[in-house]
Amino acid sequence: MSSSDNKDTPAFEASRLGRKDHWDSVYDRELHNYEATGDIGEIWFGSSAATKMVSWVVRTTQPSARILDVGCGNGHLLLDLASRGYTNLTGTDYSAQAVRLAHEIALSDHHIITYAEQDFLDPEQVARVAGSTGFDVVLDKGTYDAICLMPMEDGSVDQKAIDVYPESVARSLADDGVFLITSCNWTEDELVRRFKDHLELFDRVKHTTFAFGGAVGQTVVTVAFKKQPAA
Repeated sequence: MSSSDNKDTPAFEASRLGRKDHWDSVYDRELHNYEATGDIGEIWFGSSAATKMVSWVVRTTQPSARILDVGCGNGHLLLDLASRGYTNLTGTDYSAQAVRLAHEIALSDHHIITYAEQDFLDPEQVARVAGSTGFDVVLDKGTYDAICLMPMEDGSVDQKAIDVYPESVARSLADDGVFLITSCNWTEDELVRRFKDHLELFDRVKHTTFAFGGAVGQTVVTVAFKKQPAA
């Protein structure tokens, strides 16, 4: 039985949002725009979701915490944390253009943040970035959503990528590390089931809710998981 048999199968279809060449093009454009105008570019899911994630980290961790932002894009989450006194920050992205943009922005703002290219689905690259101790916090704002849209050659969603991602998160975390994820594609219950083999629900961040047809929901979900103790 495959690892995906007992979990939710994505109901959405593969998309260009799951392709590396799409994000290379996006960040190439945003890099040139930043160099011309100083505009750092789009904040995925908007500033409110980003602020809530940063506030949660500040409330629950110390400025010395070792933090990784996976799929960091322009690095805005880490910039905010750096401005609040956090000093051990790393951002990775599989787009070289995103890494260059984030690096240039950090230098301009006089923040010391480590940025590197990383394929988060490659165990060797995950181990290289995590080092011997792992991270106290791993952040994800939209990265898992994009991976869940990754197309295979036949145009279907790459289920293996969806299954490997939780393993990569666990490998990146310290023994008592926390994973904070914001998603617009998955509900809290679905995320719990997707990550249950490696992580357990620890906390949640409230967002604005809406009511429709007698049900209450959110447009985005932010939840925190803790790494499960080793057996």
